[in-house]
Amino acid sequence: MSQLQSDVVLPIMTILLAGISAGGLYLVIRLRRLTGVLTALRVACADAEHRRRTAENASAAKSNFLAVISHEIRTPMNAVVAAVRLLRRTRLDDDQTLHLHMLTEAGDGLLALLDDVLDLSKIEAGKMTIERVPVDLTEVLAGLQTLFWPQAQPKGLTIRTALDGDVAPEVMGDPLRLRQILVNLVSNAVKFADAGAIRLRVRLNDIAPARLVIEVEDEGVGIAAGDLDRIFQPYEQGAAATSRHHGGSGMGLAISRRLARLMGGDLTVRSVAGEGSCFTLSLPYAAACPTAPSATSPAPPGQPGTAAKAAPVHVLIVDDYEINRRIVSLFIEPLGWAWTMAETGAEAVDLCRTNSFDVIVMDMQMPVMDGLAATQAIRAGRGPNQATPIVALSANAMDHHRQAWADIGVDDFLTKPVDPEALITTLAYKASGCASAISEVA
Repeated sequence: MSQLQSDVVLPIMTILLAGISAGGLYLVIRLRRLTGVLTALRVACADAEHRRRTAENASAAKSNFLAVISHEIRTPMNAVVAAVRLLRRTRLDDDQTLHLHMLTEAGDGLLALLDDVLDLSKIEAGKMTIERVPVDLTEVLAGLQTLFWPQAQPKGLTIRTALDGDVAPEVMGDPLRLRQILVNLVSNAVKFADAGAIRLRVRLNDIAPARLVIEVEDEGVGIAAGDLDRIFQPYEQGAAATSRHHGGSGMGLAISRRLARLMGGDLTVRSVAGEGSCFTLSLPYAAACPTAPSATSPAPPGQPGTAAKAAPVHVLIVDDYEINRRIVSLFIEPLGWAWTMAETGAEAVDLCRTNSFDVIVMDMQMPVMDGLAATQAIRAGRGPNQATPIVALSANAMDHHRQAWADIGVDDFLTKPVDPEALITTLAYKASGCASAISEVA
């Protein structure tokens, strides 16, 4: 009996031991594989984290580069554009007027290109903000006619506008971005058409939900069927021969479509080569509720004297670039205003301790003490200028620069190159003692 048990037990034990050994070996193999997978996951996570940090650093470097380039271009362009505007005040012969026109066209083109690069960068980074405020469509259309008539008239082009009766005169939207899109579309229409009419029609679509539709139609060179999608890609244009002839950066339509989509709409085109094009901007439609005009509205452009004090205004001009200080003084000189100049923020703070000013024009990027620190020091001090309106005038024009000024309570923000009318109107309005309110005048 014991022999029988032995004959039965031994094979079973052998099988069990073999099974245990095989199971153990399997577990070891699986454990090693799992360890390998975990190691690979850790490596992948570390690589992903490294790539994320690299991308963030690259994005930060790109933003810093654009900020520097914007500042370095806008600073000398402020002098160029200001000199052109000051020359317009003088008596010029025909040749000088032509040369001045050439300078104006070149300066405007360079600034438009710079703005396009910054806008595209903001859109790609997801930092473009969209407003929703009342927009006067009648004013927008009239402004487009006024803006482009000098370019259209020599070519024999007419610009016709139509606002359908079922569209409210005021709608909710972003006035700055709407104008930016329409300026680009009308500019292209004037550029690519040599005869006929450019028609702007504002209507509502026929199906719900209601959408505002703005069509810009021309009778120009048109666009080939194969180029219709490509023209909305950044840095792309239509046919090479047409692009060489008319110029352009190839960013305007790309930015316009992206802005339209950020506003909940779209920008499309239909065109026939040789017959013209029709660009259609569609946006969500909402009529603006009528509101009573504000009693503290700023003086309209071109009428700065209505807000000015009876006594001469004393302006403190703070900028480390001598030409920029001189430009501001030349713009305000015809008004009979007085001015004092400071080269650094620290010098401005010292002047504000003992001298009283009606308004301060403050640059941002300066040695010794920048404009932000100087503004904070003036506000924190107990001198006569603790509550004096401070208007930022800076070549640093990116969103985070504007926000930095807003965070410290600056009264207004102007970018270089500065429009003399905007500068004078803003300074007169602030010097008149009107309520402080941060705004943007580009």
